[in-house]
Amino acid sequence: MRSPKNPEALAMRTGRSSGIPRELRQVELDFNFGFPHDVPQMGKPASSTAVAAPVALGTVRSARGERTRGKLIAAARGVFERDGFARAKITDIAKQANVAVGSFYTYFDSKDAVFRAVIETIGAELAAPLPKSLSSDPLERIEAGNRAYVRIYKENARILAVMQHRTFEDRAMHELRQRGRKLFIDRAERAIRRLQSERAVPTDVRPRFCAMALSGMVHSFCYEAFAQTDSSPDPAVRSEEDVVRGLTTLWARALGLGAPRSPSRKAS
Repeated sequence: MRSPKNPEALAMRTGRSSGIPRELRQVELDFNFGFPHDVPQMGKPASSTAVAAPVALGTVRSARGERTRGKLIAAARGVFERDGFARAKITDIAKQANVAVGSFYTYFDSKDAVFRAVIETIGAELAAPLPKSLSSDPLERIEAGNRAYVRIYKENARILAVMQHRTFEDRAMHELRQRGRKLFIDRAERAIRRLQSERAVPTDVRPRFCAMALSGMVHSFCYEAFAQTDSSPDPAVRSEEDVVRGLTTLWARALGLGAPRSPSRKAS
């Protein structure tokens, strides 16, 4: 692995002082997604009492550094989508980002590291909670959650397909995906238990089992519908809205909530 020539990057890697203010060198990182602890990510709650730890390689606090890192992540995404993980080259990523290859190693120590950063940005979108202002109606909340997931998955289907293949080759990526999966299952289980406490869902529904099955259904369907770019679209997938409505109907039936209202009935 190359050692960055930039003294600030070296200080961030080693934790030694190089004239950088201490507050820029010390931050508690959420190892799941590389974000500070004050941003809850992928099943790890925010913490206001976290103890500061040395900043990790790839965490840059200056505005210029963040812009460069963002350019590298965006460039890497394009290269991974075009070439796949195995054929992607760091030289191509640096060229696409219009930065020197040596600068890449200021922010990421490997191709795996920048790939994880790409996936983390998408994971943060997928894991974003529903707005608190949303209707309390359970069917509308399920539909809103499915709509957000389907939209984001479809927009990111190509890179998520690369990630899916990578999970079979890279243990760290597999574990990252499993943490994300657990987040969705935990969230769905809590929602089902809450609905049972409100007597909206029958007590014979097994919350954890149902959460695993339904979350897996949504993910697997989106993968088959949007990420399989080497085959023609399945005729069952009429539109993004049709996918949302179909998945929501299956959720509702499984929970004993009845079918969602049609758009025409909502408008009336």
